Amino acid sequence: MENFPESEDGLQQNVENCTKFDEVRVKMFNSVHELHAAGYGNRKIAKLLGISRNTARKYIHGEPESVCQKEFRSSLNIYHDYIVKSLQTGMSRKDVHLSIIEKGFNCKQSTAYDYMNKIVRHYGIDISIGKSISADAIQKRKNLQNYDYLTRSALFKSLWMNIELLPTHKQYLFNKYPQLYELNICIKEFRQIFCGKHMPSLYLFIEKYKNSGIKALSSFAAGLEKDIEAVENAVSSDLSSGFVEGTINKLNHSLH
Repeated sequence: MENFPESEDGLQQNVENCTKFDEVRVKMFNSVHELHAAGYGNRKIAKLLGISRNTARKYIHGEPESVCQKEFRSSLNIYHDYIVKSLQTGMSRKDVHLSIIEKGFNCKQSTAYDYMNKIVRHYGIDISIGKSISADAIQKRKNLQNYDYLTRSALFKSLWMNIELLPTHKQYLFNKYPQLYELNICIKEFRQIFCGKHMPSLYLFIEKYKNSGIKALSSFAAGLEKDIEAVENAVSSDLSSGFVEGTINKLNHSLH
């Protein structure tokens, strides 16, 4: 089985030269396996990463060559972003298909549905097939597409998986919620301690965040100090980074 190359930050990514692989899927695959190695069950992994339990199970038991392949090879790719946004706002597949036709792209319903099903699985979009929705509700959901928004799942994936947000989203979030900026810096510093195996940075990290105004961060730092011997061993160990990734997820979850 082909292994994905290790990057300096511990994530097995760098798939620029493997065009058959989707980079987001590779990052998700590695994140799921890190959490699984740290002892998390399917339900917890799904909740932390904002995916379904079936998706978590697929990444745990599936071969990377299979679950990380790109699937969107279709003439509908030109409407990819529109379709994703429409499904995320609750539009039915039927309405999405009709709206694409209205835009001038004629395709069979089966082709459109197959493409949308792949999108639903890939992004973990929750859709209710066959659910009766009023015309007013559908219109309200369509109106949501006029707004720029960021899902909570996307935010946590950015913090956890280093997936970059749009600059406008990042600026808005950090200005409106300065605690997110501190949390983002905290996670990066904590990762760097383990990647560089730099013990003095660990002690400085604990002292810094014990005095944080964010209760979850101060409690986290106090917990590290309480179990300092185990944390020191984890920092100096050459074994899997599952401990650090699992601990960061607990920190993220405590701030959820």
